[in-house]
Amino acid sequence: MERKAQRHGDRGATVVTIGSVRIGHDPFTVIAGPCAIESEDQINTVADAAVEFGASLLRGNAYKPTSSPYEFRGLGSEALDMLAAAGKRVGLPTVTQVTEAAHAEEVAEKVDALEVASANMQDFELLRVLGRLGKPVLIRRGPSATLDEWLWSAEYVLAEGNDQVILVERGIRTFGTGRTDMLDITSVPSLRELTHLPIIVDPSHAAGGAGRVRPLALAAQGVGADGLIVEVHPTPEIARSSDKQLGLVPFADLMTALGIHRMRTNIDQIDRQIVRLLGRRQQLALQIGEVKFRRGMPVQIPDREEELLDLIRKEAIHHGLEPEHAADLFRRVLEESRRLQHEMRAGEHTS
Repeated sequence: MERKAQRHGDRGATVVTIGSVRIGHDPFTVIAGPCAIESEDQINTVADAAVEFGASLLRGNAYKPTSSPYEFRGLGSEALDMLAAAGKRVGLPTVTQVTEAAHAEEVAEKVDALEVASANMQDFELLRVLGRLGKPVLIRRGPSATLDEWLWSAEYVLAEGNDQVILVERGIRTFGTGRTDMLDITSVPSLRELTHLPIIVDPSHAAGGAGRVRPLALAAQGVGADGLIVEVHPTPEIARSSDKQLGLVPFADLMTALGIHRMRTNIDQIDRQIVRLLGRRQQLALQIGEVKFRRGMPVQIPDREEELLDLIRKEAIHHGLEPEHAADLFRRVLEESRRLQHEMRAGEHTS
């Protein structure tokens, strides 16, 4: 039987879409967030930093698998709500771990992608359940797993008809005397030969300390990984879970070193951000269109549009832009909004 995770013939690489992010297509994707969500203030502070410094997704664990029964195991459902709200506020898709099949549906309702912890890599019933939910699934490599065993875990999700699977290298157990696993950086190019699935790296657990995260992250970028998971905490010295999380300043420094800082001048990255913002504006315009339809108001309100264009001209002048060029651009945006609202109304009349 042909395995779905393996490369066959000239099949191209799989692109996994999480919100507006395309892992395996977009330039080096960074997923950032705390090891565990501890409070609303904590996750919102990290969310602001994630957006400011150029991360593409927000991550935080609500359910935390631990090797000791005395360690912090997460805030559960309450933390899921915090993560969802923080992600929505800053406009980033969200990722969190699912540790038990019983939690799967609840988690899937609130976040955009589901992550399998390394301890659960061979929990085949959980993998089947996640596969059936249809959301993107990130599978962390178990500390003693071979590449083939790891790919077999992905197979359980793929077998349920869900091809949105990402492999996460996070370190393996070796003969060293340290308490941390060792990042298997060679797994990235090796997997490229074996599978079409995207591969990202989480250096935090294998680093042995926050100071080693940066060189391992740069190594992951250097060997061709599709992205990175970075654990970030506002005050890592008092974190309730991992002590290997980056503070906000080291996180900003890492993003600059990776070439992903939001203040970068790369025109391609700026254009991507413009498109994302236009998408968010379009969603809001449709919501307003629904309100106008219910109230019997017309799609186009000329006075309101002219008022907006005047604001755009003034803003353009403030930023050193030609005001009429900016106004012409927004006329096209408004034209598209009207077109979508007319389509929405036509759909309401026919349903």
